Amino acid sequence: MGAMNPITYCMNVHPGEGLADVLKALEDVTRPLRDALGGEGIFPVGLRFGNLAAKELRVPENLRGLSAFMRRSHLAAIGINGFPFGPFHGGPVKTAAYEPDWSDARRVAYTRDLFYALTQLPGADLGNDHRLSVTTVPLAYDRGQGVTEAMVENLCAMALFLRKLEGFTGLRMCLALEPEPDCLLQDTRTTIDFFERLWQSPSWNPAYRDLIGLCFDTCHFAMAYEDPLNALRSIVSANIPVARIQASAALEFSQYATEADFAPFFDAVYLHQTNRREVDASLTCFPDLTPAILPELIGRRGRIHFHVPLSWEGTGAFGTTRHALTPAFWRYVRAGGWPVEVESYAYFVYPDYLRTRTLSESLLADLGWVRDQLRSV
Repeated sequence: MGAMNPITYCMNVHPGEGLADVLKALEDVTRPLRDALGGEGIFPVGLRFGNLAAKELRVPENLRGLSAFMRRSHLAAIGINGFPFGPFHGGPVKTAAYEPDWSDARRVAYTRDLFYALTQLPGADLGNDHRLSVTTVPLAYDRGQGVTEAMVENLCAMALFLRKLEGFTGLRMCLALEPEPDCLLQDTRTTIDFFERLWQSPSWNPAYRDLIGLCFDTCHFAMAYEDPLNALRSIVSANIPVARIQASAALEFSQYATEADFAPFFDAVYLHQTNRREVDASLTCFPDLTPAILPELIGRRGRIHFHVPLSWEGTGAFGTTRHALTPAFWRYVRAGGWPVEVESYAYFVYPDYLRTRTLSESLLADLGWVRDQLRSV
């Protein structure tokens, strides 16, 4: 049996937007997690920098200081979460999480800053020809505009930038779009359709195909009631590069859920797209979980885009989509060698009964669960 996939967690769970906040999280949580999980060798890290931190990293002294700290702490980046451009904790985020989108020059400039920073930080050895990656929005939140030419042109320009950056640094990199409910990329079909359009653009260079790929979030594909294994196989078969697997689970409700069961999950910070499963297997989709839609959910089954702990099995009328992460799925992931990143950004808006552990304890439990799944196959 070969070496196991790099396993880490996404640092978008940590509050704070400045570089000092990132350093504090690395020191207070990430480094102790490394020690708790074995403490030997290099621990892979899924960094998160919003636009404020990205600007601070333009200062060479700041970038050198972060790099030196990571080296001393035996931490190395698998990549950066470049999804939320602005603040991501402590106040309403909702659809602002997707702004600016890929038609906007600010998204392009921000993402370039992240890739440059990534080239200057200690990077994890991902093996299996996988690339350091920056994850990003699934083009845009779908407001009916569809995929625009500006989005396609900006991604083509990003691919050219990455090829040049690879030439300067010798590092292999990939921009990883992350499909999500109610976005322009939200399931296997919309993802494959978009990549085929991108590859047919007159501005696209076929030699750049490995530079624009996907971050595969298991919660998001489960929201579409797609089997994660089949979805991942379809994407790989379509020759779309997969840069990273985000291991996460959505909240699942049964027909026995009551208003009191739903109430602890109402949240003013994040968007919680909700899909009701009909008897014919079709979906009725609601843009957010709010008290107003409860009459549409009571007595029915469905799923809510609310990232819950992987180590939680569910309770009463609520379960999770963790059951979709089967041994066959983990065998496929292990064979692919992809880095696996636990994503649990909703920790600070969990209901009290889900937040009985500290953040560090919760992350340790989820990381241990993922490691056990990969070891068992």
